[in-house]
Amino acid sequence: MDKLFISLCEKYHKKIIKYLYYSVGNIEDAKDLTQEVFVIVYNRIGDLQKHDNIGGFIYQTAKYLAANFKRKNFKKTSMETSIDEDFLSDYSDVYDELQTQYDKKIDENCYIDYILKKLSEEKQLLYKLYYVDNKNYKEIAKMLNINQATLRMRYVRLRREIKKLTHNVAKENFI
Repeated sequence: MDKLFISLCEKYHKKIIKYLYYSVGNIEDAKDLTQEVFVIVYNRIGDLQKHDNIGGFIYQTAKYLAANFKRKNFKKTSMETSIDEDFLSDYSDVYDELQTQYDKKIDENCYIDYILKKLSEEKQLLYKLYYVDNKNYKEIAKMLNINQATLRMRYVRLRREIKKLTHNVAKENFI
């Protein structure tokens, strides 16, 4: 078994270091991961004697170790990245002020009326009954003499249409 392990090391060691270096981007990390790969190979040498594709096993092991290394390294890096709150607060205050000034220039009532006028009379009535008069689905269904499930679907479509119209108004006037 030791002879098999030594021959595997001689055959694959440089190839695995190279593979891991290109995978993780750091030679020291690649060396450490290569060592882990061959520790796994050494521990599984008995099973590997019967394995059809030992090289494939070694590369798969390297691949999984590299993926785990990158995942752990990403989490570590993202947690260690600190943000200077004072730096951000200076800029967020300016941004908030500009946004507030911009928002003051918008006349929402003008756009609400514009969007509602784009709706059919039936949809305007649905909008008024639910959003202005605050009637529930049961009351509206009874008034319009329709099924509540049908009414709910109409409100789904109404909300989609209003969202689309609002998006178009924003695109035309603000973006």
